Amino acid sequence: MLALATTDVAAGGAQTTITVWATPPPPVSAYGGATYGNAPQASGAMITERREIDVAKNGEVRITGIASTMDPATVQLRSLTDPGGLSVSEQRFMPGANTPDEILARHIGDQVTIVTAKGDVTGTLRSVDPQALVLEVGAADQRRLQVMRRDGYVQDIRMPAGKAVDKPSLVWRLATKKTGKHTVELTYRADGLTWSADYLAIYNEAQKTIDFSAWATLKNATGTSFDGAELTLVSGGMPVAPTPGLQVYAHNPPRPMPATRFTVPTLVHVGTGESVQVELMPPRVAAKTRTVVTYEAIQDLSANNQMTGYLGNDCSMLTQTPAGQGRAEVALEIDLPAGKQLPDGRVRVFKRPAKSPDRLEMLGEDQLRSSAGLARVKLASHGELIGERKTTCNADERARTLTEKVEVKVENKGKQPIEAVVREFMWRTPLWRVDPADESIRSVRAGPQVNEYRLTLPAGAKKSVTYTVVYSW
Repeated sequence: MLALATTDVAAGGAQTTITVWATPPPPVSAYGGATYGNAPQASGAMITERREIDVAKNGEVRITGIASTMDPATVQLRSLTDPGGLSVSEQRFMPGANTPDEILARHIGDQVTIVTAKGDVTGTLRSVDPQALVLEVGAADQRRLQVMRRDGYVQDIRMPAGKAVDKPSLVWRLATKKTGKHTVELTYRADGLTWSADYLAIYNEAQKTIDFSAWATLKNATGTSFDGAELTLVSGGMPVAPTPGLQVYAHNPPRPMPATRFTVPTLVHVGTGESVQVELMPPRVAAKTRTVVTYEAIQDLSANNQMTGYLGNDCSMLTQTPAGQGRAEVALEIDLPAGKQLPDGRVRVFKRPAKSPDRLEMLGEDQLRSSAGLARVKLASHGELIGERKTTCNADERARTLTEKVEVKVENKGKQPIEAVVREFMWRTPLWRVDPADESIRSVRAGPQVNEYRLTLPAGAKKSVTYTVVYSW
């Protein structure tokens, strides 16, 4: 949400709130790479502004300073001065004029003065094209049209002041019994405001600590600026429609992806065309870490299902993942304040070597793993933890449920004990629950469709994680 929340409206400021959805990553195919034929996840921003306007009875009002990327069909206007007493009989969205011809065309019907070598000619502009202007001059029976060529004859064009035709604007014809100044609330949706999360982790090898910072990068391509802004960022939560032409079940309407909201505590200026970074949390300096080995037997296919509109109710999919095909990684965990959970995003990881603490080595880039109160960054791949995964499931179309029993076996083939975190993706639908009576190890929900199981594996030991998950739609 981008807001001039503390601006005094009566003093002429605008109070604005904007909810900005994150730019979603591309879905991943089970066969590798991005999927094809998918509907993109909706993004953009919902903008609510408070403005002061002067309303005459059955008069016309024009406002500027709005996003050029707005969707006019989403505009809603209401008066806070006279709720229910202000009505809109007509609305027009005027895109910005970017070229001289576009600006001239906006002044058709206005009084203009044409400067020529033979003197000034004043009249009403009636037509314009790249070669000529048509001006209506004279009055009464002396009124006539005069065509003026623009290839040297026209030296200058003086247009009326105070008419902001070059900027995107909304024009309303309003009806009200209470004329004069009104404080109104304007709401609309616009594209061009996007954000993504970026993280930086610097690992001190000698001290086993991390310097960790979290940033949201906001890009403004709306064609207007927002000043003194209160920013709320949303990850997920926009409804995703099924892709035309793909199989869609009658009882499977478009469904919202789970949403997470992040409010930036300070006011922000976001100029048009700018890219601005704001902190998602105060940086952690020399934060203590824990070393764990994470294991993922399968890829997360939840985004793929939500993009296509498919249900993941094919019980023949991912029934068995042989040993050695999963993903095991050495990672460092740090605690976050107040149970905070960070949004998905890219983390760049550097290391200060123990023998050369003044030098930074790049370890790599990856997606941040985060759950409530915890962030995890990858250090390296791990070749000594292997696993396999087997499932059995039963889909009940009448009850719109699918019950899946999962067993994940992991083995520590190394000579040192390890703390392991088995990450399981509830990828079939966003609506799911795990039967706690069937969990061999208690889980922690680490995301909208992620469960994690933590266990200790002595050298050479094997352990199993079993659970039953019930999906619904």
